[in-house]
Amino acid sequence: MGRIFKTPTDDSTEATLRAMHIANTVDTAYERAWGWLKALVFSIASALTVSAIEFHSDWSLWDSTAQWFGEKLSNWLGGWFD
Repeated sequence: MGRIFKTPTDDSTEATLRAMHIANTVDTAYERAWGWLKALVFSIASALTVSAIEFHSDWSLWDSTAQWFGEKLSNWLGGWFD
């Protein structure tokens, strides 16, 4: 008799459910690993691309972002310090 189903004829059903569970576990692990790998590769590629653009020009992502954030912050808090 199976562990899940309590009749001798249900062993095939239990084996099918066990196989489906194992396949689902393997599929989940594969999708997670592939997702992390893609995130890592695209993060490194984007960092290298931005670094190359900044190296060959006077433009800086950090300065642009800091300037944008400072302008937004001064617009949001501008009325508080008058």
